[in-house]
Amino acid sequence: MRQIQADKSLRIEHGSLLLYYCFDVGDEILLDKIERIFGEAPTTSHLVVERLTPAYVQYRRPPLLIELGQFALSPHYAPAVCRAKLYDFGVISIIFKLPLQGELKDLVGVAAELVGNPKIYQLAREQLQRLQGALAPGIVQASHAVETEWEDYAIFSIKQFERPLSAQELLSGYGAEIAKVLRCEIEPLSTSELSEAIRQPLSYYEDELALIDWNAAFLYDPRQSYDVPDVLEYAVAMLLELRTYDALLDRVLDRAYDDLEKKPSILTLRPFAAVIDYLSEVKLDVSEVMEKVTNSLKLMGDPYLARVYNAAATRFGLNAWEASVRQKLATVESLYELLYERTQARQLLVLEFLIVVLFVLDIVLLILEPLIKR
Repeated sequence: MRQIQADKSLRIEHGSLLLYYCFDVGDEILLDKIERIFGEAPTTSHLVVERLTPAYVQYRRPPLLIELGQFALSPHYAPAVCRAKLYDFGVISIIFKLPLQGELKDLVGVAAELVGNPKIYQLAREQLQRLQGALAPGIVQASHAVETEWEDYAIFSIKQFERPLSAQELLSGYGAEIAKVLRCEIEPLSTSELSEAIRQPLSYYEDELALIDWNAAFLYDPRQSYDVPDVLEYAVAMLLELRTYDALLDRVLDRAYDDLEKKPSILTLRPFAAVIDYLSEVKLDVSEVMEKVTNSLKLMGDPYLARVYNAAATRFGLNAWEASVRQKLATVESLYELLYERTQARQLLVLEFLIVVLFVLDIVLLILEPLIKR
């Protein structure tokens, strides 16, 4: 395995740290009903690419952007610009963007202090609550939600170093420093862990680099386009939705099994009616939201962005999460069909019992009729 070593210090002239906090706030956000927030009209966020890309590589329903002002995240850094992005499938991203300058090696300290910082998370929650109050009429609340689920992610985006570098030069000369930034670790990492963090470098142009890890990403992009950060944000939102509905289906199945253990009355025609209605509602709701999420952004016409998304999907384990959700949906479907069949059988049994009772009653009346006439 090739040893990764930094040759000398490298200064960042222009860069940014993007801190994403994605929250699941409901089944849907009615973007068409949102005209003004905090007195200003939101802007539409389109996917802007620098490459030759088909026009259909775009959001199905472009999210809305809302400016929320500036906030001091730490006394050691300049204030961060805060904005929110609203997705129609019920996710709101709170994004903090603060400028970066200084030595590349110093980003490790920045990552350790700011990434996963509970105070910044709390600030994001406060901004989310402000938005939820203003957006209340436009948010379709999830009928089965227990609490607001969330995911966070960090992107270190560098526009300019003190000297031009190719992706290969940056990776071979400073891969170890970048790996520590991605893992947000100040302590020395093993060679295998360093290599694992940067094992899948992506580049479209010679002078750009994208390194995607499960906790953070490092982008070197002199053109400072926003297509890669937008795709990574969408992948984080996808992870959030899959994790949210995986947990929801766990609760739904637990409740259904508990209800099945209760012994219904022998005369009840539809003993599992409440469970059947509940499973049917959940199945439809989850299927609808999953369809919106998975089809919100199609990248098949842009091979590079598709590779970026696939790299993020691999790091986040999206395929495993999606398979889990699909499997549990199938279990819900099977349980629904089983209970429906049991209900139909119970109704037939009760009807047959009633027919027998009526038949016996008719015979008794026929026997008693001569006696009554005497």
